[in-house]
Amino acid sequence: MSKKDYRRRPEHQALFNSKGWHEVKRLTFRRTNGLCERCLEEGIYTPGVDCHHIVPFESATSPDEMRRLFYDWRGNIRLLCVPCHIRTHQELRSHTREQVDERKAQAAERRRALRDPNYEPINEKNNGKDL
Repeated sequence: MSKKDYRRRPEHQALFNSKGWHEVKRLTFRRTNGLCERCLEEGIYTPGVDCHHIVPFESATSPDEMRRLFYDWRGNIRLLCVPCHIRTHQELRSHTREQVDERKAQAAERRRALRDPNYEPINEKNNGKDL
């Protein structure tokens, strides 16, 4: 898989570049005393470096929900060391090709719904066929 496959969408990158995100990181580091929360649960003191979204903000169904998930430093963000961050994503299988493709399909579905007020998502009943 190439580096290009992991590029963030422009609207996501804008969130990561925002002053609000830098403040969220600062508050998260302060809340955790700069320690990896997963290691700390095991009694190990390791500096944390990555802020991990517990509920992926990409899973949001609206822009407002996406911002809420993205900036929720008290309830949706954990500070992790790099090994714990990698292990967390491996356990969640959130970076497999299937997961990436599924998230892309969900995002495309959201974009279609946002552009067309009469849009009805594909469901099992109509299986994408006109009724």
